Amino acid sequence: MRIISTILLTIAAILSVTAAVFLTIDGNLARLTGWYSFKPGMPLFTAENSKRLPDVQWMRIRNLHDSIECRKENDGTWWIISPFRDRLDPAIADTILNFTGQARVVDTLPYNRTTRSRLREYGVQSNPHAITLKAKDDSSADGLTTVARYTLGSASPWLADAGDGKSVMPTTYLRTDFYGKDKRIHVVSGNILSIFKNGVLALRDPRPLLTPPDELLELHITAHSGPSAGTVVLRRASAETAWNITSPCITAADQDKVNNLVASFVTLSAIKVEDNSLVQPTGTPEYTIVFHTAKGEPVELKLYAPFEAPADGQKLCHATVNNRPVVFTLQAEPRVSRKGSYSRIVNSICNLPVLPARTMAQIKSGAGTVYTGDLPLSLAELRSLKFSDIIDRDVERVALRVSDNNDSLKLLLIPGDAENEVNDIWMYALGNDKYAEAEEMIVRRFLNGLSSIPVRGVVADLQPGENQQAFAARYGLDKPFYSLYIRPKSCLYRATLFGVDLPLVKDRDARIFYIARYRDPANGKSKWVGMERGGSTVYWLSTRLTRTFSMDRNYWRARNVVNFPISALRKLTLGYSQAPLSLSYDYIGESWSGTLAGEDVTPRINPHRAQYYVRQLQKLKVSEWLDKEDEYALESLKNTVFSVKIELEMTDYSDAEAVVMDSADLDHDSLNPEFGDSRLQKAKEALTESTATDAALRDAALQEHKTHARTITIEIAPSGGDSDKPFFYGRVVETGELFVLPFDDAQGLAGSILDM
Repeated sequence: MRIISTILLTIAAILSVTAAVFLTIDGNLARLTGWYSFKPGMPLFTAENSKRLPDVQWMRIRNLHDSIECRKENDGTWWIISPFRDRLDPAIADTILNFTGQARVVDTLPYNRTTRSRLREYGVQSNPHAITLKAKDDSSADGLTTVARYTLGSASPWLADAGDGKSVMPTTYLRTDFYGKDKRIHVVSGNILSIFKNGVLALRDPRPLLTPPDELLELHITAHSGPSAGTVVLRRASAETAWNITSPCITAADQDKVNNLVASFVTLSAIKVEDNSLVQPTGTPEYTIVFHTAKGEPVELKLYAPFEAPADGQKLCHATVNNRPVVFTLQAEPRVSRKGSYSRIVNSICNLPVLPARTMAQIKSGAGTVYTGDLPLSLAELRSLKFSDIIDRDVERVALRVSDNNDSLKLLLIPGDAENEVNDIWMYALGNDKYAEAEEMIVRRFLNGLSSIPVRGVVADLQPGENQQAFAARYGLDKPFYSLYIRPKSCLYRATLFGVDLPLVKDRDARIFYIARYRDPANGKSKWVGMERGGSTVYWLSTRLTRTFSMDRNYWRARNVVNFPISALRKLTLGYSQAPLSLSYDYIGESWSGTLAGEDVTPRINPHRAQYYVRQLQKLKVSEWLDKEDEYALESLKNTVFSVKIELEMTDYSDAEAVVMDSADLDHDSLNPEFGDSRLQKAKEALTESTATDAALRDAALQEHKTHARTITIEIAPSGGDSDKPFFYGRVVETGELFVLPFDDAQGLAGSILDM
């Protein structure tokens, strides 16, 4: 009896060990029974195995003729390790893993004689694709354990519910022995057969470059022949900083073009990938591009001369990379010729500046396909054609000096207060004049023009070892016609002092630009050229830019005709042709009274119209300030048709203004490349005597100020003539200033304030 018990226990132990072994190998016990209970709607593999799919590090893919084994490296890249070493297309790996995890059983065909005789029809024997997936398992001898294994057959004629009750998806015949010697054929949701259309050996990555664009820090582009022969080196410190060209000259790069070039290299995809032992590139390399990152070895891409495909005459080219034993066949040009009338129309439309450069490049190349012939690889294509990288919101002071003029233009930003809805104000001054309000749009246009208006070309680059002073003198920039000084805003950065986090202010160096008139010895033509102090490139400037370098006061002057707060308004007289309307305003009571031709019309005054009229006066802007002796304006104003007389009682804040302007003003005598030492001295005094400065400003702002009466009279007259765009001339009577007023604004001044 004991012998029988021992035998039974031994058999049970053997069965347990066997079950444990199969669990370790396949993750199931179906091998012992040979069958697994598949039901419609259930996952193809168990939840436990599906959870391990993200840990899959090895896969084998086989068909009737070929087999490849792939392994996932620590950096997440899939590599084919047998029968050759090459990178696997990551999209293929993702597709297989997603299909394995999401496949659901739709139906199971009964295993009978009819089924066995029709195995070829289902594709599991005639055209099979066997897939095995293994995940990391430290307890296994080879460190891996199988989590899925199946054989794909043909596409099934059935459609499966996608799970949302509205859409359907294709299905595939499939057989798996993962659960034992189960030879039944299942219909599962999903179909990935298209990835095997070119065979198993064609699953290698068609992209020469896999590096993410943000990791690229340096590009070396070498042209081996042609007019652009040489090496262009582009560098950047990090993904957040700008690209710069450091060889063959030091200059700024066109950020959009370089970023698009990097994106094109990353998306570059071959139409064919072949072993380099079977195919040799045609000719010699035209370009060699070396990609450097902060980590890893540099990748070297070689592009060869284009050739015509024998089948359809399409322009193709070969390419190789140093980290893969393959030859890529890339598309050099689109199939449709770019020559002829049709292509000219297409190119003209694509060149319209209505979409971002990257989008237009995709349209031109055809649905995002990158053609090697379209890649900008020369210095002329990659360099920036902007005179500077100045951003208007980053500037606080500007000074413009003209060589033949003693007067200097100065622009000064008075910061506003966003929290209290106080806007920034630009001030301007010419020579020794007091600062006056400048027209903001004119200042913005001037500053933006430095970077937004493209230069017409590059005159010359400073060569390595060349004397910079002699280089500038060659183009007359040692004695420039214009000298432009730009002071950037101080930048804030934080520092920890004695354990306390403090905001600190750091001044940035002034940017200085020189502009001169240069006569080209090649053709004798004169043109504007310019360069930045310390720069290495002389640019041929557009006259669109130099026209903004005006020394005319009226050009910079604010376009507002009058500036007054409504609290200062006392009387308003509208000089209609029939009789003047005289209005009085009580700011405290917000009430109006008035007379028309000696008659009291107070009851007829519409207060809403009156308030609106005052706001229109406050916002009234001229189209252009004119010279006080403009003969056409003076002639027209002999027949004045309308006038507005504004009587104000203004508070005199001159003391406060003097203190504020004294602390912020840029002294005329300190106008030099460094903005003088007086500014630095004032800054030191402000830091050491901040309490005294604050007290002076506070006293000047809060003390009782005197008031003075001020009258502003505006006369309006039509310009006359047969102009397509009629306008009015205007004059400020008290100062004699002349201006041009838009037609609609002038008509608005004659609007009615009285109710009928």
